[in-house]
Order: sequence, then structure tokens, then C-alpha cells
Amino acid sequence: MATTSLWHIEGSLNDLIKYVENPDKTVEVKDDPSDLSNLFRYVTRDDKTADKQYVTAINCLKEIALQQMIVTKKQFRKTKGYIAWHGYQSFLPGEVTPEQCHKIGVQFAKEMWGDRFQVIVTTHLDKDHLHNHFCINSVSFIDGKKYDYSRKEMQRLRETSDRICWEHNLSIVKNPSVGTPRTIYEAEKRGEPTKYNLMREAIDFAIEHSVDMKTFHQVMRKQGYEVKLNKNRTYWTIKRFGDKKATRMFRLGDEYNHRRVLERIEEHNRFENYHNYRNFMTDAQPKYIRPKTITFRGSIKRTRKITGLKALYLYYCYLLGCLPKKNQHKPLSPEMREAWRRIDRYSENIRLICKHNFKTADDVQQFIETNTEQIKMLEKERNRIRARMNRTDNPAEKEKYKSKRDDITTVITSMRKDNKTAKHIIEDSPKIKEDIAKEEQAKQQRYVVQQRNQRRRRNIDGREAR
Repeated sequence: MATTSLWHIEGSLNDLIKYVENPDKTVEVKDDPSDLSNLFRYVTRDDKTADKQYVTAINCLKEIALQQMIVTKKQFRKTKGYIAWHGYQSFLPGEVTPEQCHKIGVQFAKEMWGDRFQVIVTTHLDKDHLHNHFCINSVSFIDGKKYDYSRKEMQRLRETSDRICWEHNLSIVKNPSVGTPRTIYEAEKRGEPTKYNLMREAIDFAIEHSVDMKTFHQVMRKQGYEVKLNKNRTYWTIKRFGDKKATRMFRLGDEYNHRRVLERIEEHNRFENYHNYRNFMTDAQPKYIRPKTITFRGSIKRTRKITGLKALYLYYCYLLGCLPKKNQHKPLSPEMREAWRRIDRYSENIRLICKHNFKTADDVQQFIETNTEQIKMLEKERNRIRARMNRTDNPAEKEKYKSKRDDITTVITSMRKDNKTAKHIIEDSPKIKEDIAKEEQAKQQRYVVQQRNQRRRRNIDGREAR
């Protein structure tokens, strides 16, 4: 049974050329390649490929494959954007021999890309499950067109792999499942809060604070999740309040399918779990705060109020819990907890908003247009300075022009960064408003649960008093 996947590789062609021309100065090997040079080092490592015994090049020579891919990109002037595609084909442990695994990988690569693209096929032997890696040049050496990994191409990739496995009497995946998006997978590896690991944390917390499925359901609702639990259902589902699509819990891992969740609840100490459940469901009464007398000189009516984008972002940071710094709190809704992944991006946005006093999205758009015009003027000026620098033979003048060129480049870089941040402000504002609405909804839900618990306690106390 072979599983297949493909994803794009981004990077700088200049870094690639430096790597090819001077390989002694490159950084050490990384197991998680992020650009084409790292990818080449990764897929052709001696300890993974039996001293390159299982390395095959298609439409290029494996000794100079990287150089030939660069030549193809330069020939068709396609040096930007996605520079390569990285794929794998993995088999079950013990299902294939190294020779058979590599033979299948080469046959698969030739049928998929051999008519138009340069490909490196390697077979890695360092895991229990043998697997092939594919490094595909993003630019075709035939017509210069870039590889388009569309839905139709994705389907062709799976069908080709299954057919070849069938021809070699290997098992195939009858009902393939959609895996976790790679961006989320990488974020989870870095320990960042994502939709799925927040779901796992909520389920783990609910198991430690539940004595049965009813209390488990209540704890999950209070954390902002709606779960559909039925012992007779094949799949249990979980989703955040407001989400349109639910997630099957078994997709979160083996510890989160319905059978394992039931077992984990039964394994816990019921008395301790009930104590945790009561403490969590009973909201603490607010402490009495002694009022303070504050003397205010001036007119409150004349006080300037914070409005527009600045107010939106400051309120959002307050709901996230990063403001005020001395009295931080944890957001209630899962959407707001997940937003911590982008806190650095939001910080850059609000700095630019405060620096230029943006009020509306139109102000931001006007800033982008003005900045773009200035960048074009500076680029023309930089080109003139470069031309003068190339014409002169005087070392002093050449150094002066070079200094001016570098100063303009620094300004252009800063302005481009501001433009990128300004575009983020326009993109993020609608999402921020949605997150704020969901946080307010979570607060309202928490208030409803609190009021219901208080009514229940009053009814119990009344019956006991009688």
C-alpha cells in the first residue's frame, strides 16, 4: 500500500546559484528542507540512500542535476515563485524490497513527469517503511511552462500510484483520507496553537474533568466546542461554535477516537474528576473592589476617543490577553486562542497604524498607492546611480555611487515592508471582526451557563431549607 503526497518548495534562485558555485560555504544539512538546495542535500544523503545507490535522475544527469535545473529556469526566465516540487511515495513496513521500491518510484516519476520535467528519484532506507522522494523542477525543459498541481493532477497522481502498485501485486488505499494541511502540520511541529491541537487540548482537559459523557459534553461546551457524541455512531465529531464544518475526532489521533475517549474517562479517578468538574463549572464570585477617588482636571467631553483601526486592534489585543501586560487573561473562544499564532503579525500591523494614524481601510489603501509610486521613483534613481557607477573608472566616485545605491536600497526595502504590512491590515481586519464576534458569543455562552448553574444552586438550597 503506497501513500503519496506533493508540495511546493519556495526559495531564492541566487542562493541556489551560490550553493552550486561554492558548496563548501553552505549551511549544514537540515532534515526539513525549505528550499531547493536543502532539498537536494536531504534527498540524496548517503546515510539514507545506501551511498547514493538508489538515486536516479530523469531528463538530467544526477551529478549536475541542480545546475541543469537552474539553466532551465534561466533559459525560460522563470526564476521566481515556486522553484521546485517535493513529493514522496511511502510503503508499509516489509511490503517491498529496496530494489522494488526504487523501481516503482522511477516508473511512477517517468509516467507522471518524465515527458516534460527534470526529476530526481531517491529511495530512503532509514525508516521501517521504505519510501521514495521526488524532486521535480517547477519549470518544464520542453516548453518552459510551470507545473500546475491542480485537483485533476492530484487525482492523476493517486490513480497512477495505485495502478502501478496493483501491477506489482501491492495493496492500495481504498478510501484515502485527507491529511492535515502542511502549513498546519509545520505550525504544530513548532508548538504553535492551531485549530487541531487546541481541539486535542480541549478534549484532554474535558477527560480530566468528566465522570461520564454528559459531563464531558458540558465541559466541552464551556470551552467553546460543540461535540456530537453517540455510542451508536461510527464517528464522533467536534467543531467550534460558529464553524460550518465539523471534524471527526479520530482524525486528531488514535487517542481521540470514540472508543479511546470512553476508555480514558473510565480510567480516571471518578471522585477526583468530579471534584475537578465542580471547580471548573462553578465560576468564582468576583472579589469586592474598594472604589478609588480619582481627581480629573479638564473636560471629559473634550477627551479624544480612540476610533477606527487603532481601536479595533487595541480591543483585539485586549481580548487576546496581551493587553494590559500586568493583567493578562486567557481568551474564551478557540478562534482567539488560535490567533496567538499571528500575534507578531498583528503587532507589526498596529505599529504601522499608530505610526501613520490610519483610521479606515481607505487610508491604508491610499498609503500603499503613495508608497508604490515613491518606490518606482527611487528604483529609477537607483538605476541611474548604477549606470553612473558602471561608467566611471575612478575608485572614489565608484565608492560614492555605491554608498548612494545602498542607501536607496535600504529605503526601498523598508517601504516594501511597510506596503506588505499595510496589505496585511486590509486582509486581517475582516477576520479580526469575526474573531471579536465569536469571543463575545463565547462570553455570552459562559454567562448563560453561569446563570443556569446559579438557578440550580438556588433551587437545591431552597429544597434543603424546606
